[in-house]
Amino acid sequence: MFEIVQIAGQAYKGYGYSFINGKIVFIPFVETNEKVAIKITKEKKDYCLAEVVDILESTETRKKPFCKYFGLCGGCHYQHIHYNQQLNIKSQVLKNILKRIGHISLDKIEIIKSKQTFYRHRVKFQKKAEKIGFFKQNSNEFLEINYCPILVKQINSYIKNHKDLEIEVDSFFKLATNKNEPLRIDLSFIAKDAYIDYKMGSFTQVNLDANKTLINLILNLVKGENVFEAFCGIGNFTIPLALKNHKVEAFEIDELSIETLKQNAKRLSLDIKTTQCDLNKPINYKKPIDTLILDPPRSGSLNLMHFINNKKPNQVIYVSCEPPTLARDLSILKNYTLEKIFLLDMFPNTYHFETIAVLSLISK
Repeated sequence: MFEIVQIAGQAYKGYGYSFINGKIVFIPFVETNEKVAIKITKEKKDYCLAEVVDILESTETRKKPFCKYFGLCGGCHYQHIHYNQQLNIKSQVLKNILKRIGHISLDKIEIIKSKQTFYRHRVKFQKKAEKIGFFKQNSNEFLEINYCPILVKQINSYIKNHKDLEIEVDSFFKLATNKNEPLRIDLSFIAKDAYIDYKMGSFTQVNLDANKTLINLILNLVKGENVFEAFCGIGNFTIPLALKNHKVEAFEIDELSIETLKQNAKRLSLDIKTTQCDLNKPINYKKPIDTLILDPPRSGSLNLMHFINNKKPNQVIYVSCEPPTLARDLSILKNYTLEKIFLLDMFPNTYHFETIAVLSLISK
């Protein structure tokens, strides 16, 4: 049985939504104001999921997807929408989440665009016999691919000519297919011959160009000399900040990441104090903090919000890939003003994006 609905708005994770008999229905690959025929695929107590059967009335910003696997592969969500409209959708979704969860109303979000194709430098393939590919949308069903316009051309060449079946592929420095091959993030835009070496398996941003934009943004935003960096990873911000003469103390739970950061700091003759610790447990730190930077996992960090409230750093820069936990965490902070918020489109044609929130301590 099909239902005819008009799309009322855009929700997180790439869905549009409408209502049937008062119950919200989430529908992928649609845009606000479109009239579509849908088929209910899953019904829950509070909501339904549906798929599009036919587009009856489309918007002017709908376009033909540039990938033949779009709609089958689970990687992209917005290829059917012109890029500027994708950004509008992401901005509105972010505003809605911050207001609904964090009770934060925004007049302005500063949007930073990225290259729309051939941007992803790391990928984890699925494999089946001698074939490589991805899972289909919302399933564990294998989809063989021979090309992906989101991946850098180096990896696309690997897809066509692969001779091994390693699942993870990384091309930040050179094409690597196993965890013993060295990889490198170039920082020569900050200091001559500067770079971060790391091994596959360490967390790095998948979009090299956008990561460079993110690093430069952080460098321009940081105020003061003493920086407390939480969830520092391998030093994506730590090393650049130290190269710019900030006194950085970096905290991270992952042992490999801390060791990688130490090795790179030593090679670059940088004095960076590192601490391996669980930031979700009480933090004993006595020194004054000019700027606290955090780039937590998707789960966010409630504990660090309480630490900030007690420690009162002059500035907080929160980098997030998960708007709902960002909104929850920001709502906990006391005596802080949200000065700016940036939406960095690190993942064009998908629903994902990075948010950078900049907060200042309210002077008493």
